[in-house]
Amino acid sequence: MTTAGPDGDAGTAAATTADDAAATSGGDDASTTSDAATAGADDDDSTVAMSTDEATAVMSVEDAEEVATTILERRHAALQGDGDDVVDDHRKSVMGSARDAFEAADALEAVTGEPAEAEMEAPAEPNVLAISREDGELPQFLFVQTVPEDGVPLLHLMESRTGEQEDFRIIWEAPMLPGTSVPTFDPRSDGTPVLREGRGDLLMAPRDTLKEIAAYTSWPQPEEIPEYRTHGYSPAVRDAAEEQAAAVEGRATLQEKNWLISDDTKTLLFEDGSAFVLGTLLRDTTFTVEPDVVLTPPEAFTTLAGLEQVNEEAVLRTMVFMGVRVPAEGVEFTPEMIAVREQLVEAWGS
Repeated sequence: MTTAGPDGDAGTAAATTADDAAATSGGDDASTTSDAATAGADDDDSTVAMSTDEATAVMSVEDAEEVATTILERRHAALQGDGDDVVDDHRKSVMGSARDAFEAADALEAVTGEPAEAEMEAPAEPNVLAISREDGELPQFLFVQTVPEDGVPLLHLMESRTGEQEDFRIIWEAPMLPGTSVPTFDPRSDGTPVLREGRGDLLMAPRDTLKEIAAYTSWPQPEEIPEYRTHGYSPAVRDAAEEQAAAVEGRATLQEKNWLISDDTKTLLFEDGSAFVLGTLLRDTTFTVEPDVVLTPPEAFTTLAGLEQVNEEAVLRTMVFMGVRVPAEGVEFTPEMIAVREQLVEAWGS
C-alpha cells in the first residue's frame, strides 16, 4: 500500500513560468460541505453582473506586499519551529484546509522528512500577482507567487474573512506544473474581480470544472475522459492507482474516489476574462481486504491511523490543492491545470 502520488500602481506583476516543476505529495472545518466528484450543472450557473466603474483594489500594492511578506515569514517560522510555537505560527499564517495539510505534514515529518523550505534561511520573496477588487464583499484575497532558490515556483492564495490586513492567512498553496505560466491579471491598483457566485461569462461553472477533474482522476477509470490539459498530472494519478491495485491483487481491491470541498472553491478573473479556479479535493483511497488476508500498511498509514496491520479495510485520505485556468465566452481554449499539490492528511481502518 502506497499513496499516489515591478510595477507602479497602474501595472501588473509578472509571474514566473514553471519550466521544470512537478506536483508534490503532501479536512475541512466542520462547517465545510463536500460534493461528490460527479459532473453536472452547478446549482447557480446564471451570469453575474460585475461593475468595472472606478475599479479600485482593496489595498495598495505596498500594503499587499507587506502583508504577504509577514504571512510567509510566519509560515517559514512554523516550518522550522517545534512544539507550541509551531501551532501558533501555523494559526497566524494558514487556515482552513491549508492548515489541515500543514499539520498533517508536520505529523508525518518523521516518515517523509522536512519540506525543502524548512532548510531555507529565510522565506522566498513574495511577488504579489493580484489583489482583489473592492466590490463591497468579503472575503478579500491576495494571490502571491514565490520562487525558492532550489525549487519550482509556488502559488499562494491568501484570504481575509474580515477585510482586516492582520487577518489574512494562506488558504491554498501549490507548486506550478512543468510548462505552465500564470496569465496577466488586471493592474493591481485596479484590483482583480472575484467571481463570488454563478459562472459569470465562463463556459462552465467553477465547481463543475473541479468536479470533472475529480472524476477524471478516480479509480477505476471513468469511461468518458474530459478534455483537460493537466501536464501529465491526471495520467500519473491514474497510473499510480493502477500500480497499487496490481500490487494487492488477490489480497485486496482498490477504489479511489475524489470529493470536492465546495467552500474552498475560489475564482479570480484574468485580464482577458478567463478565470483561475482554485479548489481542494479529498481523495479517499480504499483497500478492501479479502477474507483471511492480513495487509501490512506503510509507515505513513501506521503513523496516522495507529494500526500496524489491516484485516478488513484501510482508507488513506489525501488532500489535493489544484488551480485551473478555465475559458470564458470569446476566450476559448482547453481548460488547463496550472498548479497542484497533494498531502496525505488522514488514515483509518480495521
